[in-house]
Formats: sequence, structure tokens, C-alpha cells
Amino acid sequence: MNLKIDEKRMRLEEIIKERGIVIKDVTLSSNRKSHFYYDIKSIVSDPEGAALIGELMLTEILKIEPKTRSVGGLELGAIAIATTIVYSSYQLESKNRISSFFVRKSAKTYGLEKMIEGIVKEPVIIVDDVITTGKSVLDALSALRNHGIYNINIMSVIDREAKENLLDQNNTIFHSLFKHSEFANYINSKLAKMK
Repeated sequence: MNLKIDEKRMRLEEIIKERGIVIKDVTLSSNRKSHFYYDIKSIVSDPEGAALIGELMLTEILKIEPKTRSVGGLELGAIAIATTIVYSSYQLESKNRISSFFVRKSAKTYGLEKMIEGIVKEPVIIVDDVITTGKSVLDALSALRNHGIYNINIMSVIDREAKENLLDQNNTIFHSLFKHSEFANYINSKLAKMK
């Protein structure tokens, strides 16, 4: 794919509109009701979507923190995203490659009984597919801090720009590839057709 970064971003936006926005009444992980759902997991499961997300996230991450050494977040949403970023970073010089980790929702009760799996090196970027309230990101942030990791940034594919965003309420800075407002007109037109 020999597209420029802005062309890749536009292509990912098209893919999200085509396959990543489901118009349906759903309950989000935050228990909030919504008339639509951002299905980024299906986009990151597709070869083109995974390649675009990995490269675009990596590009933004290196702008936020050029010395980033690890990416990850709370299972399950962060695992595929982190994997695409790690794979994209393999194209970089070996000293700039990024490792990944994931935070379990609860520690294993067998084996090494780890809460955090993988390789965590600071500076760290917590990644997620969609941030609504930010609870899963805060859970990952708390687990990392409990393990003595403090040089942390946050990034998602989509920021739903929810009023209930706990990250905003905790003065936690985070970044995203896209904001809900970039898809709002498209979603509203789809919803209007359903009425």
C-alpha cells in the first residue's frame, strides 16, 4: 500500500464508515445505551484495517512520545491494536522497535499469577479501540502505576467524546486517531433513514 499518511487516514475513515459503524440499539461496556456501535474489533481483524490502524497509530504514538518502548492496555480491546502497532514498528530500526503488553481484568490464580502480561518498558502508551467513559483505560493505568510504571500516555482509535468521560474528569490527557464528531453527520444520516 503506497499511500501517503493522510491518504491512509482517509482510507481508514472510509473502512470505518463501511464496516465499523453498526446502526443498532446497543448497551456499551460503560452500561450506556447507544443507537450505534463502533465495531473497531472487526476492522482490526481485517488485513487492510489492521495494517492501516497499526501504521497510523504508530505514526501518532511517535509524535506523542518519540521514545515509546511499549504499547498495550486492558484485555481484550487493546490486544489486537497493540499487536498491529508492534508489527508496524518492526519496520523501524531495531533500537526504535516497540514491544507490547496487556493488563488482565483480574490476576491469574495459577502459573506466574501475573496481572500484566508481555513486555512493559517506559515510556508506555495505553491503547484502546474506542474510549467512551475511559474506564478500561483507567483500569490499565491503575495496574501499571501499581507496578511502578508512571511514564504513560493514552491513545485510542476513536474518542466517542462522551460527557461521562472519566479521563476528562481526571484531567488525564489522551489522544485518538478519530473523534466521534468526524463521523456524527454520517451516523445521523443513517439513523434518519431508519426512522
